[in-house]
Amino acid sequence: MAVSTVVSTFELLVKPLVQPAADILGAGRTIIQGYFLTISNLNSSNPVRLRVNFTAQSPNLNSQPLLAFFDVGGSNIPLIPGFSNATNQTYFISIPPRDTGLFLLQPNVTDRNVVAAADTEIRGFVTLSLANLFGSNSFDLLLTPQQRGTFLPQNFPADNVDFDQLAYALPTATGGSKVTLTQFQFPIFPIRQLSPEILDLDPGLAEIIRENPDRLTLNPPNLGNGVISETTDSLQQVLSTMVERISDLETQATNR
Repeated sequence: MAVSTVVSTFELLVKPLVQPAADILGAGRTIIQGYFLTISNLNSSNPVRLRVNFTAQSPNLNSQPLLAFFDVGGSNIPLIPGFSNATNQTYFISIPPRDTGLFLLQPNVTDRNVVAAADTEIRGFVTLSLANLFGSNSFDLLLTPQQRGTFLPQNFPADNVDFDQLAYALPTATGGSKVTLTQFQFPIFPIRQLSPEILDLDPGLAEIIRENPDRLTLNPPNLGNGVISETTDSLQQVLSTMVERISDLETQATNR
């Protein structure tokens, strides 16, 4: 059990199946392919807030325009990333208890230039994590990643009647569909060690906590920079401030 899990690979395409220079039979067609992730929240009482993160290096996620949607109630709701740079895009979603949602990331085929250029080819991997990192809850989820695509007619858009589709399931990183994500719970103080996951959240602050478990100094406005100005013997105070800080960031990202 962990606060996050690697889900699968993904591949986004607007690309000829056969490169034009090698298409001696004239059989090449362009495929538009997106990534679909079905997520079921198996918990009977608690909704789950999740981060869905996409990582791609070569080409990166800024190489072509993309669209993301999430559907729980029967309509695709457009999403914008809560965090985005060239190699990572993170989306925030919420699933009610005992309900199932469908997440979709695809090339922006509403832009005809993207379709005409047929030069989108982005591959990477997907991770899923809890948006609310701290607490005492565990969430059982079922994950089904898929690639789905549409083959365009060879003379599209002049010929717009010969469409074909494909869909295939992707193997999950865990080898199964069910995963359990568990919120962080701080152990009894004083803390002698912190998990690597805590260090990843805020490396500067976490290093101070790890190296000074019995006596820390703290200046809340400069907490992230590790500036020390006020003496305190309470590690609980430092960690509580850390929780509040990360929760505020989560709220800001979700409300964008």
